[in-house]
Parts: sequence; C-alpha cells; structure tokens
Amino acid sequence: MGLMDKAREAAIKATAQAQQMAQQGQAKVQQAQQGRSQAQLFQALGEAVYAEQRQGGDPAAVQNALAALDSHFAAAAAAPAQYPPAPGAPQQPAQPGAMGGGAPTSPTPPMPGATGAPAASAGDFTLDDL
Repeated sequence: MGLMDKAREAAIKATAQAQQMAQQGQAKVQQAQQGRSQAQLFQALGEAVYAEQRQGGDPAAVQNALAALDSHFAAAAAAPAQYPPAPGAPQQPAQPGAMGGGAPTSPTPPMPGATGAPAASAGDFTLDDL
C-alpha cells in the first residue's frame, strides 16, 4: 500500500467523522429548538389557564394550547426517526414523570430490615485496623 493510498484512506475517514459530527451538531441544535418551543408552549398554556381561572378568559384558549402541546409532542416522538443517534452514542431511556405528562415516580422503598447502617456481621472495623 503506497503513501497515496494511506492518505486517501485517512481523508475518507476524516470526511466520515466530519459528517458524523455535523449530524450530531444538527441534532443538538434541533433539541435546543424543541426545548425552547416546548417552553413557549407551556408558558402559553399557563397563561391561558390563568386567564380562564382568574380573569374569566376563554376556555377555548386552554384547549388550543393543549392541542398545540399535543401536536408538539407527537412531532417530537416522530423526530428520532429523522435523526438516528450516532453509532456509539449513549442511549437515554425515557423518564416517566418528566414533562411528558406521565405519573411522577417515587423512590424505591428500602429493603425490609435495611437500616442504612453497615452490617457488623463481618466484624467491627476502624481506621486503626488498616
């Protein structure tokens, strides 16, 4: 394999890495835009609910805000198909109770008999024993 062949392979690998980084950058920009859009939709919903509850506002405004959020989440659910995660990228599991409308999760209860103190069955050790 000649020097030119090695240089060509290195250039091909560098191009592939650059394209992968560009796709990852686009995905991050899209996530940031989605988060900003989502925050604006939640703010609009809050304003509509407040206006309805406290100022006699139109209930249709609340329904419109909810419909906008529903369509936003439907589009967000379809978005991963457009930008698949990069190979080797860590997968993030969906978190129930996160702003997606699921039930809040509670911490796992402790095991029966667990007190949080270390067990002394193997012996009581102190720093002097080391």
